[in-house]
Amino acid sequence: MARDQDGMGRPVGKMALFGIATAGLYGAVFANSDWVMEHFTRGAWYAALPVATVFLFSFVHGAFASHLWTVLGVGVTKKPAQPRPRKVRRLVRRRRPQPQPRLNA
Repeated sequence: MARDQDGMGRPVGKMALFGIATAGLYGAVFANSDWVMEHFTRGAWYAALPVATVFLFSFVHGAFASHLWTVLGVGVTKKPAQPRPRKVRRLVRRRRPQPQPRLNA
């Protein structure tokens, strides 16, 4: 198994498992689309079914995508934080020209 820089293995097995689960969920929904439409549109307590289904799909697909990016080696770079340069205050106060009143006669 390939190793990352921090010594942890790449989750190829988890990626494959969640990928198969994602494909299985999509396949099950599309294969049973008549049942899904019949039960998801009934109303009352059945209105919770689409919400629960979306949460399930979101979790499984999100886990797959996270493991996929880890296996591909795409991740957060760990750089030390660099301090911001301090702002230099202006010590010299400049005099602003004031508008002079004029009388046009």
